[in-house]
Amino acid sequence: METIITGKGVHIIFPEDCGNAPKKRLLIDALAAFIEGDHAELEERLDTDKVRLPSLPEGVKEVKVHRVITHGKEAGVHLTIDFADRKQVEAGAFLSFRSAANNIISELDVLVYKDR
Repeated sequence: METIITGKGVHIIFPEDCGNAPKKRLLIDALAAFIEGDHAELEERLDTDKVRLPSLPEGVKEVKVHRVITHGKEAGVHLTIDFADRKQVEAGAFLSFRSAANNIISELDVLVYKDR
């Protein structure tokens, strides 16, 4: 596992990558930008006319990415979010890029399971 610590002090823990799937790292970097509220970075990665980001609750302490799967223009991320003052949340994100060769996220669906 690898770790990124954002400017807000949130730890993002994610599986090491073999380097053969660059979209996996792109998704981790987009997650870090989302946590940081880095709108300029997100606008470079998202089709802002089609993708609406969910709001991120306050108090995020750690995000553990269990799995990132990419294939062609589709991707999925399974993660858990730990908060400083409440229960852990488990979530899955399903994404589409404009094309297999394009790194702009054109669709995003997030499912949240709160009872952990």
